[in-house]
Amino acid sequence: MAITVELTPEIEARLIAQAAAQGMTAEAFLKAAIENLLNAEPLVYRVGTTLVVQSTPIGNLETAVEQMREERITGLIADYESPV
Repeated sequence: MAITVELTPEIEARLIAQAAAQGMTAEAFLKAAIENLLNAEPLVYRVGTTLVVQSTPIGNLETAVEQMREERITGLIADYESPV
């Protein structure tokens, strides 16, 4: 089955970068991500009157935040060290 999805240039660039970082093509990365999403069964339980749904996170937020932090620090250091 083939499905076409229109992505913004920013999302496309992020997809390609994340796939390359894992040594995968964008197509293989998407297939794996979709399979993981569909195979993840959420755990549903009650806490008092609240219904809680616990599921596997999509992507790796901690890694993404750390990468953004490192890029920002690198940029700040470069700005500081460059002559005015």
